[in-house]
Amino acid sequence: MVKRVAPKRRFRAINLLRNNNFAQYIHCMKIRIGPPVVGENFFLRPDLIGLLKNRFSLGNLAFLGPRRTGKTSCLRAILADPGDYLPIYMNLEEHDSVERWFGDMLEELRTAFDKPEKAKRLGGKVSDFLKRIEKVSIPGGGGLEFKKSNIDERWRRTADEFLNLLLEADVPIVFLIDEFPVFLTLVGKNRDISEVESVLNWFRAARQKLAEKPVHFVITGSIGLKGVVRRFGLSPTINDFDVLTIRPLTDGQALEMLELLAADNDIPLSLAGRRNILKLLGANWPILLQLFISELQAACLTKPPTKAQLSQIYKERLVAGGRNQYCDGMYDRLKEVFVDGESLTLARAILKAVCLSPDGLTRTDFEKVHRVLVPDDSHRVLLGDELEYVLDTLEHDGYLLQETEGEQRTRFASNILRDFWLRKIS
Repeated sequence: MVKRVAPKRRFRAINLLRNNNFAQYIHCMKIRIGPPVVGENFFLRPDLIGLLKNRFSLGNLAFLGPRRTGKTSCLRAILADPGDYLPIYMNLEEHDSVERWFGDMLEELRTAFDKPEKAKRLGGKVSDFLKRIEKVSIPGGGGLEFKKSNIDERWRRTADEFLNLLLEADVPIVFLIDEFPVFLTLVGKNRDISEVESVLNWFRAARQKLAEKPVHFVITGSIGLKGVVRRFGLSPTINDFDVLTIRPLTDGQALEMLELLAADNDIPLSLAGRRNILKLLGANWPILLQLFISELQAACLTKPPTKAQLSQIYKERLVAGGRNQYCDGMYDRLKEVFVDGESLTLARAILKAVCLSPDGLTRTDFEKVHRVLVPDDSHRVLLGDELEYVLDTLEHDGYLLQETEGEQRTRFASNILRDFWLRKIS
């Protein structure tokens, strides 16, 4: 049996994507609440992806935002349609050494240039580039097939050879580097902060030397890059990055995504129902919309749910249910985001205070929370800008949101996180 899809809606969606060269991605949107969403299951944001392409073509870009908000999916959309650039994607989430990072960059470069379609497009540049890659020494080998240097050699020689390779080439390349702040944190744990400082200083100098070359870097992070480098005392090493922060979908985009998901998965859902879902969630992140639709699917509805039914599903299945890995993950990962005990304690106290305040908290309120935890004034001075660091990290990582008007009170970034936290602490 062939499913019939509302022709006007489908026609409108396909034309939107065709006009932005994304028509190949849309067929049937399945519900996905696990790994990054790609292909036809990715709700395309042509304006955002177009902005990403434009911004990195002008320089180096830090594409930042909370965990599970679509950053990786956007990078993979660029990987599928990179325009004039050769895209090199890598996820550094488990990289705990600088050697491994450079080894993987070189391996990805070699693999990309080995593809016949790249060879045809770049002509004689390919064979020359491959020969240059093979001459770069890789500390310890890392399982690569290139020439191997002494295992005791540090990464600096490889880094400089890699930089010279890019300087001498005349090929437009964009490195899409996922989870860069996690990489820095792991290197700091596995080696030393001095190693983090060294690689960040090298990376900044390399970007300056490549300024006139068609080679650009896009770095992303699901933990705050600014907070990580500030904790290491290395903020100046990233101040040349252009910064683009991912935002939730607009109401119009979110309503369209809900419509697509409901229609493509045979879930009855009215326009009024979709609007109620947005109000209940309080933030239009695609993962939250997917979560709600998945619970509607699990409910096996035969007709559009009422406002009362949606509220019940929200409270019993999303906030209190066992399938909501998003909120569970946000609750548990505080220990990963704040590695020292005092910052973690302060973060938890702040979230509890915000959770219990219907109107949100002001900066003065946060200072009172900090003072209760650290009553000794001289001790708080020794902690430096700990409060600023914790607030900045909680906002970047998607826990809190500061208003831009009036008293600029800070609240939870979504209703679902607030209600989940309230249930945890009650």
